[in-house]
Parts: sequence; structure tokens; C-alpha cells
Amino acid sequence: MTDPTAPGTASIMPRIAQVIKLTRLISVLAVLSSLLGSLVMFWIGTTNTLQAVLLVLGMEEPVLEGSRIDPTELATIELLECLDDFLVGLAFLYFAYGIYSLFIQLGYKTPDEPSWLRVSSIGTLKKTLLELLVVLLTVIFVKGLLERLSFRSLEWTYLVIPLSILAIAASTRLLRFDSEESVSATEEEAR
Repeated sequence: MTDPTAPGTASIMPRIAQVIKLTRLISVLAVLSSLLGSLVMFWIGTTNTLQAVLLVLGMEEPVLEGSRIDPTELATIELLECLDDFLVGLAFLYFAYGIYSLFIQLGYKTPDEPSWLRVSSIGTLKKTLLELLVVLLTVIFVKGLLERLSFRSLEWTYLVIPLSILAIAASTRLLRFDSEESVSATEEEAR
């Protein structure tokens, strides 16, 4: 076993610490991938919106297997799908910004940064993404409900989605994250 106080070891430790600090830059891959995913989802949402407009204007024929559905109902379902696409794109965008803020920018706050965009910890990032997941699942449920009602084939198994929405919402509400704990501690100190 080598002695950590030995002369040769003392010069190696700062170098190892420096290398470890530089590995945080690997998170650039997550940021760039999330930005690319966000752009793809925004593009898909935009093309689906244009398709819904064409359906309403009668420039595109509604194509559904096994049923004739009103073009406006189909356009509504298509627009709900667009909303879903944009929300997923925003989730990717927020995740990219959160990872950038936490690992690359190291939590440095700029004075012109809005408060809703501040990501102070992984807990804050997770909580926001969980809240966004609840909204996404709600949109998916409403879209699927409209699709199933238009085909008159609603089954009881479809209730799994609202039950999962309730479970995620309740667990998000029950969890305490770092930012909430620091706010609670500050409020208690003020009393």
C-alpha cells in the first residue's frame, strides 16, 4: 500500500481530480441528443398540424380503417396528437437545458434568466419532468378516448391510463425535492 502523503502521490491526486471534473463534459452528448430529439418532435408536430388544417379545409381525404369519421373529429384527434408531440419536444428541450445548467454551466445563474427556467438540482429537474409526464399522459388519454368513442369500442382496460396519471400525480405531490426542502427550511428560520 502506498502512502498518500508520499511526494509522488501528492502531484497525482490533483490531476485525477481534474480529469474527473472534465468527465462532466460528457453530458454534452445528452444535451445535444436531447436538442436533436426536441427539434424532431417539433417538426413532427408541425407537419401533423398542417395535416389537420388540410383535413379541415377538405384538401386531404380522411383515411381510417373500418370507419367513416367526420373530418373535423379526425382533425381534433390529429391536433391533440400535435399537442402531444410539442409537449414531448418541450420535455426534451427542458431536459437538455437542465443537464446543461447542472453539469456544464455548474449551476451558474444569469441575472436575466427567468425563475421558471432555473434548474437548481436533479430533484427539480425530475419533479418538472414528472409533472410534464402527467400532462402528456392526460393528453394521450383524451386523444385515445376520442378515438375509441368515434369507433364505439371503449373497453374497461383503457382506465389504466387515468389510474397511472393519478398515481404519478400523487407520488409527485408526496415527494419532497431539494428545492422544496430548502424553501421549507428558510420559512422555518424566518419564523
